[in-house]
Amino acid sequence: MTFDQILTFVTIYRTGSISKAADKLYLPQPTVSHRIKQLERELGKPLLIRVNGTVRLSEEGNAFLPYALSALTSLDQGREAVEHMKQGLTGTLSLGCNNSFAGTILPPILESFMAVHPSIAMKVYCYSTEEQVKMLKSKHIQMGITRYTANDPGITFKLLYAHPAYAVISREHPYSEREALSLQEVLKERLILYEADSLHRKKIDMTFKDLNMLYDPHYETNNLQLIKFWIKSTMGIFLSCPLYMQTEIESGEMVAIPIEHNPFPLNQIFLMYREEDLNSLDYLFMRHVEEYMEPFHSEDLGE
Repeated sequence: MTFDQILTFVTIYRTGSISKAADKLYLPQPTVSHRIKQLERELGKPLLIRVNGTVRLSEEGNAFLPYALSALTSLDQGREAVEHMKQGLTGTLSLGCNNSFAGTILPPILESFMAVHPSIAMKVYCYSTEEQVKMLKSKHIQMGITRYTANDPGITFKLLYAHPAYAVISREHPYSEREALSLQEVLKERLILYEADSLHRKKIDMTFKDLNMLYDPHYETNNLQLIKFWIKSTMGIFLSCPLYMQTEIESGEMVAIPIEHNPFPLNQIFLMYREEDLNSLDYLFMRHVEEYMEPFHSEDLGE
């Protein structure tokens, strides 16, 4: 199966006849017919049905068509990527992101990407998963980074990160030397939480409700920097994955402690996109994000 055969098949489909396809490809009609016969011979099924001078796809041809179109699109994108590398990559990336990721993890990702591709323009929009889905469908963004998935078959969600909720506390907290904490010990302290309307908070509320456990949501906000201030001031415990506090944990300002028999759902981060809308620049950035997140992803999933 060759590129010429696939291109010929798709051109016949688009023009509706072998003669028109021959004209479009600047080929003799026997050459076009020969290519299709070779392709049908390799697949073992007829792809075209010829009726009164017109051509339509057989059942097998219709089944093969999306793969032929995808193959041509991939080759075009590959050709475009090579051309970009020759000329120096240019273009604009349109990205959606949640606020917490944008304020902590995204900056080093962008810094390392822009160091290699300084001519790329960047648009970053910080919105909820629901809003990002709308922007993806309206093509205001090409991809999104989100903590939650949506029930939409047209959108792909690729897992970048997964980690259980830990008790994140100040280095000065009395629990800071502990290897693990029970949920009962956590509940003896004041809790720092996202606002009640957030999905993160709703998952925590539901977990405590299922366990028939009461808790004190003493500090609430939708601002991650304020949450970090409260943690570092030893004002309470924040239930979250350590990723967003990675800098503070590495510097020794904060400690992330596992929770025994952890009942909370995993904290996850997804890359979301519509496959048919992506170009070579989008794929390049997606690979960069995946490579950056891979060390966190492997470690957190126990790989």
